[in-house]
Amino acid sequence: MKQLDIKKYTPSLKLQNCIDAYWSVKNIYTKDVQIPIVPDGCMDIIYQDGKILCIGAMSEAFIVSAKPREYTFGIRFKPSVLPQLLKINASEFTDKKVFLQELSLELFSWLDFQELDEQKKVLKLNDIFEKEFENIELNQSITKAIEFIVDFQGNIQVSKLQEQLHLSSRQIERLFQNYVGYSAKKFCNIVRFFTLFKELIQDKKELSLKAYDYGYCDQAHLNKEFKKFSNFTPTHEIMSVFYNTKN
Repeated sequence: MKQLDIKKYTPSLKLQNCIDAYWSVKNIYTKDVQIPIVPDGCMDIIYQDGKILCIGAMSEAFIVSAKPREYTFGIRFKPSVLPQLLKINASEFTDKKVFLQELSLELFSWLDFQELDEQKKVLKLNDIFEKEFENIELNQSITKAIEFIVDFQGNIQVSKLQEQLHLSSRQIERLFQNYVGYSAKKFCNIVRFFTLFKELIQDKKELSLKAYDYGYCDQAHLNKEFKKFSNFTPTHEIMSVFYNTKN
């Protein structure tokens, strides 16, 4: 039985370096639905219960309980982008949620509008954020570091980043704490986990082979890491409820 109505929308071409996706989730079931939220290095702005909230990057998984007919619309920003837009230190908001108006009254005033049609809402948000990002020059060092980690699916040593970016380990750590919310090593682990996690949702077979492919020592190491970041084992059915990527 279908319990959640989940939709995702791609941002405009101009925003695809900044916004990962617009998304919405509605519980269409008659009972509460438990939704696993796993860390991916992103920060979100969400509309929920008439409020607009800023959600910091998550360092570990947690479960949210969606009540019947509960509806959430979100804007998922790519790692490091939202802190630069809001001019905040990302590490101060890791694993936290705050009202957007406490961080930026100006952005809150732009986003505080009513629109039930999601496609129209996405178009309006595209217009708003295209204007917002016109005058923002994103930090190229953190952008390159994140791109490099993602290209290697998180399976990379921080020392390699130092070589590529010509930065000291202290400079790299400061960049990641300020713009992502945790250390470069932890971000690598999260990217590695999340990349494998999405693949496992599509195909749970041959876990031991996938473990080696992603740099884990063995399946036991993979299971330990997976449980640390998700609170579940790779084959647990609940993990595909919200993050199913088959369609």
